[in-house]
Amino acid sequence: MNRKLFFIAILIAALAVGATAFAQQHRPYNEIMKDVAATFPSLKKNLDGNNGAAAAEDAAKLQKFFTETEAFWAPLNTQDAVRLSKKAQEVAAAIETAAKANDMKTANASYATLQRACGSCHSAHRDEITGGGYTIKP
Repeated sequence: MNRKLFFIAILIAALAVGATAFAQQHRPYNEIMKDVAATFPSLKKNLDGNNGAAAAEDAAKLQKFFTETEAFWAPLNTQDAVRLSKKAQEVAAAIETAAKANDMKTANASYATLQRACGSCHSAHRDEITGGGYTIKP
């Protein structure tokens, strides 16, 4: 009897851990974009203020968020969005590297590249809703 309870408890714990891990990997797209929207101006402020360490932290956050955007778009077989997500990750990594080296000229140039990548994806895959907000289009 104790053995059965032990195995049931292990099974329940494993299911809880698995469900939590799944939920963390697949959070809603609008939450990811809200995090990007909050981090992007912070990055620009830190670049303009020559705060390399803070800019590098922001760029690292953006890399994570763009990894999540790639994971969102991949199952939808939206190749341009996947490509732009990967490009955004690469550019955010370049910003992080440059910011850590206090090379703000390079970091700002990469920031402009990142803006274009974001704008390209938004133009192709985002429609404004009457009354405010956006909807995505695969």
